Amino acid sequence: MRTISKVFVGFVLVMTGIWLVSNPDLFAASSFISLRHFMVQYSGFLAISMMSLILLLSVRPVWLTRRLGGLDKAYRLHKWLGIAVLVVATLHWAWRMAPKWGVALGLLERGRRGSRPGGAGWGGPALGAIAV
Repeated sequence: MRTISKVFVGFVLVMTGIWLVSNPDLFAASSFISLRHFMVQYSGFLAISMMSLILLLSVRPVWLTRRLGGLDKAYRLHKWLGIAVLVVATLHWAWRMAPKWGVALGLLERGRRGSRPGGAGWGGPALGAIAV
């Protein structure tokens, strides 16, 4: 495996490990919606993490360029991280939209919403107190 591949895969694995440690109840997901919630979080976290590394690469620090084996390798890693961010961000959007598509296709039932708490909304007592 080349240096760029090792850095790319290593970064994704480290970020995945950090995310898994921060979500201990991930494996207790009992429904599609709870799984979707975790996948939206994971894809967003991974995309932001990769964009942060892209930003670090774009300032061309000498210590990192040397470790990667030259500026051409740093540019190549920057390019592949950018492509990966596009893919992960698209998956993030798809996980966000999946329930709507599932309901439209008849694969999922629309969930019921709970009742609104008293005083919430535009006509609540809090708004009247602010206007006075």
